[in-house]
Amino acid sequence: MIAVSENGHYHPGQTFLHRLDPRVKILSCLLLVILTFAAPGWPKLFPLIVAVALAVYLTIPQATSIWHICWMFRWLLLFTLLMHLLFSSGRTLWGQSWLFLDGLLLGCFVCAQMLIAIVISALLAITTTTNTFSGTLGWFVRPLQRLGCETGEWQKILLLTMDFIPVVQEEMFACSTTDVGSLAESSLKSRTRRWSMWRQKLHGLLERLIDRGDTVAHRIAGDQDSLCLSAGLPPLMPMALQDQLFSLAITLVIACYWLAG
Repeated sequence: MIAVSENGHYHPGQTFLHRLDPRVKILSCLLLVILTFAAPGWPKLFPLIVAVALAVYLTIPQATSIWHICWMFRWLLLFTLLMHLLFSSGRTLWGQSWLFLDGLLLGCFVCAQMLIAIVISALLAITTTTNTFSGTLGWFVRPLQRLGCETGEWQKILLLTMDFIPVVQEEMFACSTTDVGSLAESSLKSRTRRWSMWRQKLHGLLERLIDRGDTVAHRIAGDQDSLCLSAGLPPLMPMALQDQLFSLAITLVIACYWLAG
């Protein structure tokens, strides 16, 4: 989700979430997602809904981007709801043996969990650049260097992957828009001719992806600043005031989650 354009879904801004330490944001998002899927019912899910709603309110200028990200998962949410509605057990709905009220309620709850997790991930994506994200993850795994692990290479691979995803999307979109006319023409020709045209297009697509992938790899290899971000992060302790306030808010959410029973 975080790698949809060259700089992810990131939107520059000066909101509270933008100014947070990226390590605090990543840990908090991971914790909130775990609590979301661990919630057994609506009472425990309610504190998380309130916390996510408040976080969205703090990023009002980017709220449209959050909606677009959620809209990308509409078919997954609908599929999840239908699977619970049609293939669960328990009380039936409207007297139909193939529609289950308990399945509908459970499906709504699961979809709410998924939607909360998506919004949390979207908040991280629009307030964190891909370079910052990969550099922060590099900071987390840096202690593994004592065991002989090449954590710097892991960071390069992660950054290369996130930067290459939008390249693939761009090339696929270009192929789908430029080949409409040729496909209509090929539909009138023989099956062998159509297969040959498809092979040529696929070969050209792979060649362009390889060339652009090499370009991205060389750019990342030459941009040493992005790879040294993990080493340039300030010490996590003592925490800045805004990070302390955010951590306190997360602690209150966890307390409300636990008190919800």
